[in-house]
Amino acid sequence: TDATTKVSRLRATASNKHAQVMEPIRTEVAQAILSRLSKIKEDQDPFALADVDGDGFVSRSEFQNFMNDCPGNFSRDQLKKLFDYLDDARVGRLERDEFMRAAIVFYRVSRPSVDLVQTMGVAQGKLVRKLDVNEILELLEGPIKEINKVVRVKCRAMKDGAIGWATATGSNGVVFVEQKRVHFQVKSSTTLTDVLSAKACTTIRELKDGELLEVFVWEKVDPTTGLRRLKGRALKDGSVGWATIEGNGGTVHLTMV
Repeated sequence: TDATTKVSRLRATASNKHAQVMEPIRTEVAQAILSRLSKIKEDQDPFALADVDGDGFVSRSEFQNFMNDCPGNFSRDQLKKLFDYLDDARVGRLERDEFMRAAIVFYRVSRPSVDLVQTMGVAQGKLVRKLDVNEILELLEGPIKEINKVVRVKCRAMKDGAIGWATATGSNGVVFVEQKRVHFQVKSSTTLTDVLSAKACTTIRELKDGELLEVFVWEKVDPTTGLRRLKGRALKDGSVGWATIEGNGGTVHLTMV
């Protein structure tokens, strides 16, 4: 109905405006968390660090305490609002995927043949590989500005897990990789569900052709079906859930835009 469409539109506008306010704070917090992790042992699980009582969730107080040990000067109000922003289920606690969104920043390669190298600095070390234009990277450390004004980031390529340092911005200001919110478009209608498992899930709603999803959790393989799925926010109405990228029959439901 027209009334339902209007409500949906208003919800989408509010959700998108809220994201515009919260995303810069989330990014700052992510960089602070990654900075803390870079100073402790390799492959430390931030969720395990935050979930002090080991109940499988991060409470509001655990989130606050975890952030108190990270660099950066975030107000209690900022962290309260960020916690609410991450709490998709609105239950006052964060599951692993919700919490981990506080530590993830995506970058997109904006020029062809960008070098991914082993070490930072002028020497740069061995070439890991060339990055393709439009490839998505996950920030691991940085951004760090060197004396020559070059900005570098340590990152993981989502395509194959390759890790190394890439030049984000050259000394002359040319952008090679830039921080981006990643979106997928619905190419063939599919369902938005509440959990990763496509077998043990509840449908939130149908996603129609042409709709856009902002990625919250990068694609994962659903162990119950073998399908590649991702978690995201539908820009149309702000609904958050999991959707299948490609069906078992080879039908492509979502493609990156």
